[in-house]
Amino acid sequence: MNTQVNRDQFLAGRKKGIGGSDVAAILGFSPYKSPYQLWLDKTGRGERKESQNESAHFGNLLEDVVAKEFSRRSGMKVQRVTQQLSLAEFGETWAIGNIDRAVVNPEIAGRVFFKDGKLTTDQGLECKTASEYLSKLFGEEGTDQIPDYYLTQCLWYMKLTGFQVWHLAVLIGGNKFRMYRIERDDDLIESIFKQVKAFWFNHVIADVPPDPTCFDDVLHRWSNHVVGKQVEADFEHIKLAEELITVQGRQKADKAREDEIKLKIVSTMQDAEMMISQGKSICTYKEQSSTRIDSTLLKKEQPDLFAKYSKTSSTRVFRISNKFKETV
Repeated sequence: MNTQVNRDQFLAGRKKGIGGSDVAAILGFSPYKSPYQLWLDKTGRGERKESQNESAHFGNLLEDVVAKEFSRRSGMKVQRVTQQLSLAEFGETWAIGNIDRAVVNPEIAGRVFFKDGKLTTDQGLECKTASEYLSKLFGEEGTDQIPDYYLTQCLWYMKLTGFQVWHLAVLIGGNKFRMYRIERDDDLIESIFKQVKAFWFNHVIADVPPDPTCFDDVLHRWSNHVVGKQVEADFEHIKLAEELITVQGRQKADKAREDEIKLKIVSTMQDAEMMISQGKSICTYKEQSSTRIDSTLLKKEQPDLFAKYSKTSSTRVFRISNKFKETV
């Protein structure tokens, strides 16, 4: 079996709809991907990654180990489900998912199979691996106290399958095994579904990018400024700029608030190089070029080679105007 071809087909198929691992990004819970970055992927604008990172690679390798250990500890049988699930029968062909395992419920059937378009069980299993530093995000074993980006994935699969329970088994740090249980919550599931559906139709199908939620989003969407372009600051942005000066001047840094303020301002500026008020500069967001090379010694001893192989790159840098600082 050509596993690389199968994985490529799997990844290509995910662009045709929203899968379980996409939900957290849409809702703003994912630590790995923003709504804008997901939109880039779904619309074919994202950068193609030739290989998985090591964390994802070993997560896939250990999935079967985690599933078997869950079965051993819980006493419940599990089965693979190779078919991609969807809500096509309800006209929602974009709502898709590939679950890790189905859990056999002997009161329904001795094994899991499709009958009248439904799986013959009411429980599923999600298998995870996590690093030790993430252990604090997991609560007491047997509860549903798991990271939101895992919880939303399980709830999405409940929407697709109609299952009443979803189990999550996780191997933490390579030597701690925990099991969690998520009960069906129809109100929460429907709330998630509405938000995901809105993202699919209002952004992916409509080809309209969602608002940036981090600086990486802004830098990608407006990577260059238009020379001479200015935007007029309103009262809110002036107050934000004043607060930013205060935050930056504190002895104890508040990086989260600083980034939040900057994001609000640059999202308004977009490709403008300056924000002004009554003709005076409040802040700038311009490109700044830099030349980088691995060894400074090369420049000293081989200046010709340095000039030949050095690379100049540009990125936009946000700054509060010094004159505006003087007025605060």
